[in-house]
Amino acid sequence: MMKQIWIDFKNAPFKIWLIRGIISVILLILLIIELARLISLPKVEAESLNLRNAPNDQSQIIEQIPHGQHLKIIKSSENNWWYVKYNNHEGWIASWLLDQKDYNPKHSNKMAEATIVIDPGHGGSDSGTLSANQQYMEKTYTLKMADKVASRLKNLNANVIMTRDSDKYISLGQRTRLSNNIKADLFVSFHFDSANGNGSASGFGVYKYHPNADGIANTVNDGFDLPLHSRGVSMGDYYVLRENKQPAILLEMGFMDSDHDLQYIRSNSYQETVANQVGHSIDKYFNK
Repeated sequence: MMKQIWIDFKNAPFKIWLIRGIISVILLILLIIELARLISLPKVEAESLNLRNAPNDQSQIIEQIPHGQHLKIIKSSENNWWYVKYNNHEGWIASWLLDQKDYNPKHSNKMAEATIVIDPGHGGSDSGTLSANQQYMEKTYTLKMADKVASRLKNLNANVIMTRDSDKYISLGQRTRLSNNIKADLFVSFHFDSANGNGSASGFGVYKYHPNADGIANTVNDGFDLPLHSRGVSMGDYYVLRENKQPAILLEMGFMDSDHDLQYIRSNSYQETVANQVGHSIDKYFNK
């Protein structure tokens, strides 16, 4: 026996309205979720960004992404480049430039997309060389000077990666592998020299090992105008230079065991002067 089906025509309009209302609420919720997702995506605050086919400043530019665009990040590299999708194209952007409101690749200097490794020598259990009175350690002042140089380069929109940013031990192998793995455009290591504790030597010097560092070594050396004696550019068989495939220099910015040099090494004014001159020379090197 078939059951009779009753249709309540009187309430049908209300039920249809209710179903439509539920559907509308669901669609609204989905819209809100999509808008929230869009807002959460990184936004280009710079005037524009280069979309490149590889995570480095030498690769081909696919197109330029204008200000205000939201980007979907697909993956990232060790040197802070992001692989994104934009306008049906996929490519790499320099992530550190995303929020730089005054950055425009058409007008900014070439260092803006460069990756520079700054290496404060020694650290942690490795104090480096000591002053003649044994009170001051090289590791303290390499970090102070390196921090100031890093700050100058960041102000020029460079991608600066420090091998250490505190008093901790980092092996020579770790420092060199970092530079090689991220394919740094430049590696700069900061140190202070020693004359075996007798204080018989003075001055600063620039060291390089591979021919690919000749240009930056000469540019940095020529850019110095310091109160200490210049020892010029020399070949340095140092691990961080020898094992580095990237252009790499090591700066010995005075002798720790020289009372004459130590007064400058400890001076904030001297550190600032070195930072300004090194920053200017690196900028000149990338924009020659």
